[in-house]
Amino acid sequence: MPNLYPNLEAEVVSPVSNTASMTEYISVGEALKLVTSFKGEKKDVLAFIANVDTAFEVIDPRNESTLFIFVLT
Repeated sequence: MPNLYPNLEAEVVSPVSNTASMTEYISVGEALKLVTSFKGEKKDVLAFIANVDTAFEVIDPRNESTLFIFVLT
């Protein structure tokens, strides 16, 4: 008679491999839309940094140097 219950000790899908195959990136141009220009106001520093961090998280790591150049300008 076959076993009707699943083996709960066996890992079905590796969380690491699952997330890597489901990752989608946006273009540098789209990521730049997330970053508002910084005018030098102290009150806007944290928001600017958070937006830049988000932009780096959603682009392909191969395009980080390109995004970095645009953020600096």
